Amino acid sequence: MKKLFFFILLIAFKAYSQGELLFTIIDFETKEPVAFANIIFNDDVYSGTISDIDGVFYASATVKKFTISYVGYESKTLVVSSLNSNIISLKKEISALDEVVITNTENPAHRIIRNAVKNKELNNPENLNTFTYQSYDKIIVDGEEMKVKEDTLNELGKFFEKSHLFITETVAKRKYLKPKFSEDSIIAIRTSGFKSPNFAFLANTIQPFSFYEEYITLFETDYLNPISKGSTNKYKFRLKEEYLRGQDTIFAISFEPKANRNFEGLKGLIYINSNKYAVQSVDAATFNSGKIDVSIQQKYKLINQEYWFPEQLNFQIRIGEKYGAIKYVGKSYLSKIDLNTTLTKKDFPILPIGIQTEQVKKDANFWTSVRQDSLNIKEARTYVVIDSIGEKLKFDKLLTFSSKLAKGRIPLKYVDVDLTKLILYNKYEGLRLGAGFFTNEDVFENVSIGGFAGYGFQDYKWKYGGELLIDVPSKKDIKIQLKYENNLKETGTSYFKHNSPLLNTRSVLAEQMDQIEAFSFKTKMKLYRNIDWSIGFNTSDIKPLYDYSFNSGSASLINYTNSEINIGISYFVNEKLTNVFNSITRLTSDDPIFNLTYSRGLANVFGSDFSYNKIRFTFDDSFKTKGLGKTTYRLDMGYIDTSLPYGQLFTGEGSYDENFPYVFQNYFQTTVPYEFLSDRYVNLFTNHNFGMLLNNKGFFTPEVVLHNNFGIGNLSHASHHETIAYKIKNELFLETGLELRNIIKLNYLDMGYIGLGAGGFYRYGFHNLPSSGDNFVFKLATSFTFK
Repeated sequence: MKKLFFFILLIAFKAYSQGELLFTIIDFETKEPVAFANIIFNDDVYSGTISDIDGVFYASATVKKFTISYVGYESKTLVVSSLNSNIISLKKEISALDEVVITNTENPAHRIIRNAVKNKELNNPENLNTFTYQSYDKIIVDGEEMKVKEDTLNELGKFFEKSHLFITETVAKRKYLKPKFSEDSIIAIRTSGFKSPNFAFLANTIQPFSFYEEYITLFETDYLNPISKGSTNKYKFRLKEEYLRGQDTIFAISFEPKANRNFEGLKGLIYINSNKYAVQSVDAATFNSGKIDVSIQQKYKLINQEYWFPEQLNFQIRIGEKYGAIKYVGKSYLSKIDLNTTLTKKDFPILPIGIQTEQVKKDANFWTSVRQDSLNIKEARTYVVIDSIGEKLKFDKLLTFSSKLAKGRIPLKYVDVDLTKLILYNKYEGLRLGAGFFTNEDVFENVSIGGFAGYGFQDYKWKYGGELLIDVPSKKDIKIQLKYENNLKETGTSYFKHNSPLLNTRSVLAEQMDQIEAFSFKTKMKLYRNIDWSIGFNTSDIKPLYDYSFNSGSASLINYTNSEINIGISYFVNEKLTNVFNSITRLTSDDPIFNLTYSRGLANVFGSDFSYNKIRFTFDDSFKTKGLGKTTYRLDMGYIDTSLPYGQLFTGEGSYDENFPYVFQNYFQTTVPYEFLSDRYVNLFTNHNFGMLLNNKGFFTPEVVLHNNFGIGNLSHASHHETIAYKIKNELFLETGLELRNIIKLNYLDMGYIGLGAGGFYRYGFHNLPSSGDNFVFKLATSFTFK
């Protein structure tokens, strides 16, 4: 087989020798391609090229010999006529560490880096007004480094030698309009194991499209870009080589974080072209990143002799240590690049278009035409092996199961099981066991009828309900809900938001409940780009399950009826949506989010007792301070214009419970849940994560988080609320705290760590308690980290 392989290579080499010659540079030991190696033709330093991400370069028939050099490898000079193969291997250079020479002159790399930073805005492709391109992406999952038991080593080892775990290919067209309009239209997909895949992986979703942002975000971790303002104070740069290309010079510069610099950084090589001091290529890897190692490679080319634009984007993700590693390898090739396309906002749909499974199926001739390089033997075998496994194990059905599971459901024939109704816990009901079922697409395509029932083992009561869900096919993602329920609602929460999502930890503290029997209607839609809109109506018979009566002067009420219309609007700055498994998902980001809800009480409608106006507004945002970490905050405000029963007012903003001392974000940490009662309030919750300020190396790497929370409010007609204890927050409430995350780290499936942390919080000012010890609260925290 090896002889046949080299025979084929020899034939290919001889064929190319009639015109342009193709060569591939690989590492002598690993056989991996050597990207961005410098090649000089015929001893002319002004004539040559650089290998691409796959280690490939071309030479014309006039090239008689060439010299290859790359940082960390031995240089090699070869005569073309004496070559028997187009595969060239380089051996790593065995040398001492770089010698540190102390001089009074400036590090020459610093001048180049500063020029690159100065030209970032000019060279960033996402500052172009418009562009379009076609991409071919290939992603492979490889398990060759996995460790297995001795009795299965031979068979599994043979499998990994001959086949990958997974391979997928995608062809897409991307269009972009400054500042943030972008769309990827899927043209073709081929995925091992699946006949009709409704998902696609693109390189620009794994790594940034360009290397010019202040932070390079990889797996929700922000790594400081070496091409950023002030980076020479944080990174160690070294000018390794200079290459002449015509009138331009290419500078090869190595970089890595300086010692004792506690920030998330990268290491690698970056190639800066003196033409506009643009990034021509970069090979970067995460530095000291724990259970997950990510490396990215980007190669740019000069378009129309004016703009530098990416032409290749590669990534490699390596997860695991103890039991071996799984590698995710992705390659993306850009073609048909057009920087002068006429585009307007109307060319971009409000919602991302789902994958049309029949339209993206293409034949073998199509794939041959779009591949930059043909499939190798192992890749081709992966399709054969995994396709047969997928057919036997019904991977396509498993895909449907996974998409439903992401929504909190398990699909069965005709119905889906609602996981959010199976097991619940709160302090009032204790453990609640139940079941929920909804008809699925086996019955109706866009209509679902369902219901639930659950029993609380502490209050000994059943709760139940039913609803009709209609998904209106449209470009606005319109959904309609009709609902009846006999259930519980925590005081201070909105009727339209009281349903507990899966894994909502704050709900365990709910103890002060209203029993409701409610009928409701709600519709929501994507009103416009970045804007969600909802409108609803509900009428509820309400019975407080705590000692309370409402006395407005004319009568004393315990049970009451409330009908209201509710309008909600949300604005997501720089919103990014994706259509995965034909379900619209909003990608998490640090950009601001505005939420405004208006409720109008409708007296005498279905026997309602109250007329009122209620407004609630929240604003969430976060920002980074270079070298100091990330600040996150929420501004929360509410207003009611008349006196209402306790359950309709604002409360429940506290989160201290001695039996469950856990840190809850956007809640007061030192107050019990229902300590304050308001009909108008302003709260500000802030935390600043300094990151691994104490230490970012080794196993002990706690994150330091500083909390500061503030609040003020008032309550009109306080005398209307009888037989219940509460406080009024009419003076500024203040608390501060210090949290250490990931003090203890527990290995989780050799993929990352479950972090255990703790924090101390102190309330002070007007609302501090008489005993100073009661003002201090100790809490626990959990998190997940790869490092």
